[in-house]
Formats: sequence, C-alpha cells, structure tokens
Amino acid sequence: MLPLIAVTTSEVRPSKPLRATPEGDPPQQEMALGLKYLRAIEAAGAVPVVVPPLRPDAAAELLERVSGVCLSGGPDLDPVAYGAREHERIGPTWRELDAFELALAGAADARRLPILAICRGMQAVNVARGGTLHQHLPDVVGEQINHRQDEPAADPTHWVTLMGDSQLRRILGRSRTKVNSFHHQAVDELGERLVITGRSRDGTVESLEATDREFVVAVQWHAECMVDRADQAALFRAFVDAAAGLEMGRAQLSAALAA
Repeated sequence: MLPLIAVTTSEVRPSKPLRATPEGDPPQQEMALGLKYLRAIEAAGAVPVVVPPLRPDAAAELLERVSGVCLSGGPDLDPVAYGAREHERIGPTWRELDAFELALAGAADARRLPILAICRGMQAVNVARGGTLHQHLPDVVGEQINHRQDEPAADPTHWVTLMGDSQLRRILGRSRTKVNSFHHQAVDELGERLVITGRSRDGTVESLEATDREFVVAVQWHAECMVDRADQAALFRAFVDAAAGLEMGRAQLSAALAA
C-alpha cells in the first residue's frame, strides 16, 4: 500500500467567483493549497491527503490514519505563539490556524511520524518545539538577498550552504544548493532538539532537522516548485521513503499480533 501523507492547508481566503450567478454558492472562506505540493508527493510514491484547519484536539485522531506529515507554506505565524509582541511589518495572521498546525506538529512528533516542513512549515516546527522567529527579516540581515523574490517560483535566486554531515546534505547529495525564496519571517531562537543544517550567505537559517527523530526535515524554500531538479525531487523521495518504512513497520506489527 502507498503511504498516506497529510498535507496542511495553511491559507484560507474569501471566495471570489469569476462571475456571480443565481445558482452559485454563497461567498465564504475557502482553503487554498498549491497543487505542486500534492504533485510532488504523488510523484515520489505516496498519496497526499489535504488536511483542513481543524480543532487542535483533532490532530491526534487524524494522525492515526497517516504515515507522514507535510507542513506547507502560508501566512505569517502570529507572534503570540512564541510570546512576542507584533512587529509593525507582520503580515496577515490567523491564530486558530496556528493553534491547529502547532498541535499537529506536536502530535506528529509524539507519534514519531516523518515530517517534511516547507517555508511557514519550517517556522511552525521551530515554534512547536519552543523556538522563536524574526518577524521581519530585512530588519535583521538587511537586503543583500531578496528573500521575497520577484522571479517565478521555479527559478532559484540564491545559494544555501548545507552544514556538516546533515541528513539534508546527504539527501540532496551536495554541500550547497540554489533555492527560491518567498518569505519575510525566519527562525531566530532554535527550538528544542533541532539543529541548523543550512544558511544563506546573509546568515538566514534556511534548513533545520531534528536530532531526536528519524525524519524531521525543514526547509525555508519552496522545494515543491523545483522538483524538476534532481536534488529537490530527492527531498520528497526521502520523505516518502521514510513514511513507507513506517507503514511497513506497522503492517509487520499487525501481522505479528494477528499470528
């Protein structure tokens, strides 16, 4: 069986029909998730399952049915989640969404599920483990690198140096990689049992991984938009392989208990 991967929907937008019709649905909030996340996971050999923002207490029940979690990109995390005051340049936030995704990250940790975290997802992993964020990156590192690029998402615009003998460096098969960039928040104080595995030349934290888990890998760039490149596709394959290994272990345990 192909592993099921829960993929969070971190954006909620008001519906905007192209043309109002008497038979159309009423205006309402709608989930938004780029299809590239789903296509990348599917191409790597898993079945993605889109997860809406739910009550935080629903996270544990949901994760009983999946073998991995992909935390997607999205809006800024509200600084109340890490005990900070709001910066004047912070973008739109939604505390209810934050509460669910932080609960989901914690519940996935408790179940030792593989986690691949992308952009906002990386920031959520850090905050879920007690870390903090820079709320407006240009205030910290200046503007020698444009972390909110104007180029298309498929076009990498700056380099990330990968550190030491990290899991990410082994997966990508290189000591540095060129990435895209669509963020203005970034990791500040590191969460518990996390290590930095990549930085850009201005010092911005670009990737993390956990020291206490088999697979918790987080990247600040949007890898799902660059899977035509071998190194970025390898990231999704490694994630799905970890989920498939967990699924196989569950099946073997079930067979042993039934024998």
